[in-house]
Amino acid sequence: MQYQLIETQNQLNTFVEQIKSKPILAIDTEFMRRRTLYPEVALIQVFDGEHLALIDPLAELSLFDFWEILKDPAVLKVLHSPSEDIEVFQKYAGFVPAPLFDTQFALQLLGEGNCMGFALMVKELLEIEIDKSESRTNWLQRPLTKKQLDYAAADTFHLLPCYELIIERINKAELFDIVINESELIANKRAFQTPDELLYKDIKNAWQLKPHELAVLKELAVWRRNKAIRKNLALNFVLKEHNMTEIAKRGPSSLNSLRQIPGVESMEVNRSGVEILKCIETAKATPEELHPPVLKRLIDFPSYKKVAKDIKQKVTKVAKEHNIPEDVMASKKQINQLISWNWKLTDVQKQKHIKPDLLSSWRYSYVKETLKEWDK
Repeated sequence: MQYQLIETQNQLNTFVEQIKSKPILAIDTEFMRRRTLYPEVALIQVFDGEHLALIDPLAELSLFDFWEILKDPAVLKVLHSPSEDIEVFQKYAGFVPAPLFDTQFALQLLGEGNCMGFALMVKELLEIEIDKSESRTNWLQRPLTKKQLDYAAADTFHLLPCYELIIERINKAELFDIVINESELIANKRAFQTPDELLYKDIKNAWQLKPHELAVLKELAVWRRNKAIRKNLALNFVLKEHNMTEIAKRGPSSLNSLRQIPGVESMEVNRSGVEILKCIETAKATPEELHPPVLKRLIDFPSYKKVAKDIKQKVTKVAKEHNIPEDVMASKKQINQLISWNWKLTDVQKQKHIKPDLLSSWRYSYVKETLKEWDK
C-alpha cells in the first residue's frame, strides 16, 4: 500500500490534477472531539484506485480546487458510516460532498445487518483483518507516526474494493438512488438546528417538570447552546444536561444555593453561575400564561402502543412488497418521530421543524399512500 502525506501546496496541486477526472473517490477523515462542540479535523484521506493521499488540513493549504472535486456531481464520493464525516465537512469546508455513497447503509439495505463496522466489512468482503488499534489515537499531534499514517491510509485503501463488491449488488437490486438519498437525508438532519423555542423539549427528564420549571429549562437550554456555539465547547462542558432539570426544579436565586444542588460542580458555578441565575430570573419574570405546558411522553398517550403497532404493520407490509429490510424502511425511532411530529407539534412549530424521515426522503414515496393520514 503506497500513499503520500500532503503537507505543501505543490503536493496538493499535483494530487488534484491526478484525481480530478476520476469518477469515484474513496474518502475518510480523522478528527478529534475532546471538549469542543464541533469536530476538529486532523486528516483527510482520499483514494481514486491509483493514487492515495493523506491531506494534512493543519498545514497551510488552499483546498479550493480539492473542494471543487468534492462538489462535482459527476464524481461519486464513497464513505463508510459518514454521519460524523458529514459534520466535519459541514463545519470545515462549508458543504457536504455529493453525491455520497455510504457503504454501511448500502450493506444494511442489502440485508447484511445494522451498522456493520468498517473492520468487519473488510473482513467479510475482502477476508482481510485490519488493525484498529490507532482509532483512539491523538490525530492532532504533529508529526503523525508511521503507524498512524498507515492506519489512516488503510481506511480508504480497503474501502474502494469493498465498494466495488457492494455496488454490483446495489445496482442489480436497483437501490442506488436510495443509498444516495439516505446520505442527503443525514446531511440535512446534521445541518438542522432545533428552534430555540423547542430546544428544552430535548432535555432528558424534561417531562418531569411543572410549567414554571419548564420556563427555567427553556431559558437554560437556549443559553447553553448559544454559549457552546460561541465558545466551541461541547454542551455538557457548558452545563451538564442532568443538572439542568435539577436547577429548573429548585430555581436557586444565589450562587451559594446553586452550589448546594446535588451534581452541580463548583467549576460550572464559577464559570457560568451568574449567567445561569440570569436565566432563572428571566424565566421567573415570564407571565404564567406564557409558561410551557407540561410535556407528555408518547407512552403517556393512551392510544400510543396501538397506533405505533399499526404504523409498524403498515410499514412492514410496504417493505416486504418492495424487498427492503423492515428496519431500514422504518426503525422504532423513526415511527416515534412520525407520531411525535403529529401529536406534539403545532402547525406553526411544524413549519420550523425538520420533517420526519417517513414524510421525507426516499421513504415517503413508498409509504405516502399507506400513511397518508399522518401526512398533515
